[in-house]
Amino acid sequence: MLNNLRCLALVAAPLLGLQSVEAAEKAPATKDTVVLQRVSVQGNDREMGMGIAEFPPNAAKPRHKATGPELAYVLEGEVTVAVDGQPSRIVHAGESYRMPANVVHVTTAGPAGAKVLASWAWNPGKPFNVNVPQ
Repeated sequence: MLNNLRCLALVAAPLLGLQSVEAAEKAPATKDTVVLQRVSVQGNDREMGMGIAEFPPNAAKPRHKATGPELAYVLEGEVTVAVDGQPSRIVHAGESYRMPANVVHVTTAGPAGAKVLASWAWNPGKPFNVNVPQ
């Protein structure tokens, strides 16, 4: 677990996958993330959140960027994260990854689907995920 946390802190950009961004965008849509908790961060206007994202088999979140940083831990299955301009990387159950703010990417589940525990920081009242056209 400690190694996963270190990886989470050290990985500059989550790169997962064998699929290209274009192929991932043609995959089925994901379910909405179930938000487990949100808490205010004292001393600024940010909020921390945590939720579970469930991906049906081969489902993909559309090409987007998050306005705040994200940390994710794959609970079940595997996901491929394709970051613009970088090779894709597959993250398996028991592994984690980090996504810096404003990095354009696509996240796609493997053939068995995936369940991901995600945490994030954001500014309430503003959109967190912003779709980015090709």
